[in-house]
Amino acid sequence: MADEFTELRDRLRRGEETAEQAVADRLALLRAADEQIGGVAFFEDARALADARALDRAYADSGPVGSLHGLPVTVKDWIDVEGFPCAGETTDRDRRPARDATVVARLRAAGAVVVAKTKPWGDVAHPLDSTRSVGGSSSGEAALVAAGASVLGIGSDSGGSIRLPAAWAGVCGLRPTAGRVPNTGHHPRVGPRSDGRTVIGPLASSIEALEHALAVLAGPDGRDPAAAPAPLLPSATVDLRGLRVAVTSGEAAPHVADAVRRAGAALVAAGAVEVGWEFDWLAPAWDITRRYWARAGWQTGLTGADVMRELEDWDKYVYRYLTATAGIDLIVAPATADTAPLRTGAVGGEPFIHLLPASLVGAPALSIPVGTDAGGLPVGVQIVGRPWEDHVVLAAGRAVESTA
Repeated sequence: MADEFTELRDRLRRGEETAEQAVADRLALLRAADEQIGGVAFFEDARALADARALDRAYADSGPVGSLHGLPVTVKDWIDVEGFPCAGETTDRDRRPARDATVVARLRAAGAVVVAKTKPWGDVAHPLDSTRSVGGSSSGEAALVAAGASVLGIGSDSGGSIRLPAAWAGVCGLRPTAGRVPNTGHHPRVGPRSDGRTVIGPLASSIEALEHALAVLAGPDGRDPAAAPAPLLPSATVDLRGLRVAVTSGEAAPHVADAVRRAGAALVAAGAVEVGWEFDWLAPAWDITRRYWARAGWQTGLTGADVMRELEDWDKYVYRYLTATAGIDLIVAPATADTAPLRTGAVGGEPFIHLLPASLVGAPALSIPVGTDAGGLPVGVQIVGRPWEDHVVLAAGRAVESTA
């Protein structure tokens, strides 16, 4: 059964719905959702509708413009969108970038229409329970996708900022391999030397939407030195039979551990082989990340020697991780230790613990909902692959999605 992303995309490409109508409908849904849960940082209706009408004129002349013709999308307010404000981590709500981030330019070239910028962190309620948190920092994206107001959102992930809100809200969120998608136009600026963890990636209600978006976003742009010309293969090329899968529950609540086991079982049922894995991947990643935060000045500062030691330990961790996973294609693990907590203040670092290893290694990682807890809150499972094997992660996600 097709998901909303696929159905809307196909209607637009067949001309069964105009881009202007799709954008107007989506703006109405976003405004209604924003009144209930928050999540939207900026609307620019006139610009969005003008872009949609231009696409309709182009369609009348020569057919659909790109693979996402007329599709309304939302973008996290740390990513530049020409025609919209972009405050980023500042309070400068008057900042208006003169050019699109690379990912936005690619979305627009594929025919997508940016309809709103979404809140990073901020006061965003869980769409299933307003007393609950959706985490951060791509909190607005996850909440609006979960509420059915956005069919495709673009966020960013440093230590788990796509995957944590995706897990708590109950949507799919992909952290691509570091260097797969250019970070050009992320605000504040990030680069491989100043911030080797941050990537831009999609959130949606289906793996199909994530994969379609990744194909549009991926590839070097000549301005991000970390973006590599690595080929992106389709998930359809992956044969799950014989793939080696490690399943680890880490330190997670029983309902999360059960969801991890069920996800692993789905892959085994598809032909994968479960293998053992003994590697202390959480505690060292947490230690290195806390020292990274200190290096960035977010906590107590470090000396120059401390910074060098942290970088050396990071390199050693990556080497040990890649060595430990040399015979493993996929790791199935918790996205976070429990379901969405009460909104009692800022989200600390502890919920991100299971997400940190992939960030430090630069590995592709997917958060996918697998059932709910006793209270009906979504449970997120994480699937981590080897660097540059995003297609394998997505193929595994499709297998889990089909049984969830």
